[in-house]
Amino acid sequence: MFVRRDITDSVPTPEGNMHFVKQGSGYPLVMLHPLGTSTWAWHTVIDALSQHYTCYAFDMLGHGDSDKPNRHFNIPDYAKALDEACQLLNIHRGHYLGNSVGACLATEMAASYPERLDKLVLVGCPVWDPYTASQRLSDGAANYDADGLAKPRTLEEMKTQTTFAEPRQEWVDATNQTRAQAGVWVKNLMDSLAYYDVLSRLPRIKASATLVMYGEHDRLRDGEELLHNNITNASKKVLPGLGHIPQIEDPETFVDAVLSFLQP
Repeated sequence: MFVRRDITDSVPTPEGNMHFVKQGSGYPLVMLHPLGTSTWAWHTVIDALSQHYTCYAFDMLGHGDSDKPNRHFNIPDYAKALDEACQLLNIHRGHYLGNSVGACLATEMAASYPERLDKLVLVGCPVWDPYTASQRLSDGAANYDADGLAKPRTLEEMKTQTTFAEPRQEWVDATNQTRAQAGVWVKNLMDSLAYYDVLSRLPRIKASATLVMYGEHDRLRDGEELLHNNITNASKKVLPGLGHIPQIEDPETFVDAVLSFLQP
């Protein structure tokens, strides 16, 4: 089935319809959001980036306005669904920009579909050992209620977790809303992410260049050197004073860093 890029905001996959926002013109830039968010995660930067690229910001299945799968989904499953969506949209090759779990998804795309990737930007990418997944999930169990739904987070909790270095209530409210919209898929995706062996995928990345980016205060920065040292043609960038979702906190600094890397 062929879907014209200029007339649709969702694309069918075998696992359900995937919602996306398309903006701009030029070479494709695929944008993949953090866990429990949606295309909202890019609303502060898509206007600026779309001055240079055709931006495709996707809601991962189970999140935002995309359909919720009816079976367990792991990171390779998400990548397969995303690739199917991209092929229907005629995105046969492009740059990929992912934040948090979106960075893991971008990594899997680069490893499984190397012909699709040009340049790769990994923002706040978690690098976890799958052998410690059970303990990690046990430690995070208090974040969910008895039905597996993510509990709302407070401003102070987001600061402690370094989601934002200096959170604002409007950001807290927005992320709580997107987490509620995703329902059990916040926990489902976290379960999949905990067991994802990102390090094993790095040797398969053949992107023309990769930028490893973290906010200075992101608690996941322990993966910075592992990514930088194990991806061919990788460089790294730390954004001063920012947290795990830096594009929300300081859009201008974020856009400058991304464009400086993507543009020859």
